[in-house]
Amino acid sequence: MLRRDPHLPKKEDDAGESAPLSTSLTTAAAASHSSPLPYRRRCQFLVSDASFRHRHRFLLLFVLAAIIALYFILVPADFILSNTSNNVKSDHPPILYGHVHMAKTGGTSLNGIIANKFDHVCGHKGYSYDAYNDNEKAKARNGAVVLSGGSVWSRSRVNPRIMSEIGYENCDYISNELDWSFWKQFGNGKFHGVNMELHVPCRDRIEHLMSMCNYEEHGKVGENGLPTKHKIACDAKTDEELFNSVKKCFLYLNRYDHSLLELFDVKCFSFHNQFTNYIDHMSAILSHRRFESTPYVKRETNDVRNKEEECIWYNPEVREKVDKFLLDTIPYYQFCDSCMGSENEIAT
Repeated sequence: MLRRDPHLPKKEDDAGESAPLSTSLTTAAAASHSSPLPYRRRCQFLVSDASFRHRHRFLLLFVLAAIIALYFILVPADFILSNTSNNVKSDHPPILYGHVHMAKTGGTSLNGIIANKFDHVCGHKGYSYDAYNDNEKAKARNGAVVLSGGSVWSRSRVNPRIMSEIGYENCDYISNELDWSFWKQFGNGKFHGVNMELHVPCRDRIEHLMSMCNYEEHGKVGENGLPTKHKIACDAKTDEELFNSVKKCFLYLNRYDHSLLELFDVKCFSFHNQFTNYIDHMSAILSHRRFESTPYVKRETNDVRNKEEECIWYNPEVREKVDKFLLDTIPYYQFCDSCMGSENEIAT
């Protein structure tokens, strides 16, 4: 027989009166036995509800797995990798820069100085990664370094074949002396989807011509035993003879072509300001090297000109004819003529 604990509070029944605990227990038991149907339905509902939740969870997991599988099937792997790599911190500028090294425009020194000052510079006349030691060795020679031509290669004159083998994937600034078609591999964002901006040095046409004439022709020696240099035929009887003498001075003017304008954003800079304004401009773009070897030792590729021996400065009529001939026939000079003074001139 159940006994009520005297310490338990009394429970009010439906009539508001207290009833013994034994009576409440008896009444609840009787109710459960007298009406089994509601209890069975409640059990069935609980079982069916758990089964529904289990099926719902399985369905959600299946849909999620299907979405992930479709993502990896339909989305290219290189797109996924590129977006993953974009989250990695990088000190590279958003685009590449190319220096179209026109012969006799100071490009050898410009390449060397920029490689010595900034990281990720890849040039025919010097790379950043070894520019410090290369310049220290040049300083130890106590004088300007003369770079030999032909097949003589060094850290200050890198073999183009070696440059190609190294690749340009870690370069921010590329300087090269090959013909214009070299740059096609970077045109219109072909190089890993990164665009390139080309920089072309511009110099006074007659000054540039005479500097090319002063360049020694390798393998050709004059009567005095010294390498031959070309001279303008100021006393030519015909324009054809005059212009032929001009053409003999040309050095690699095919490094620029108007076709580059279809592939790149091409800008120009002044020959006279390249070691000041132009370097200042690139200083705001390229990453500075931790250590810089100073002063930079100039690498010579030409003898000092003797302008007094250049007849063109004493013949205004000849000079005017030659200047017009250069502008009318050479794409490089046409580009510089239209670019200098325009919004495309780098004149920081």
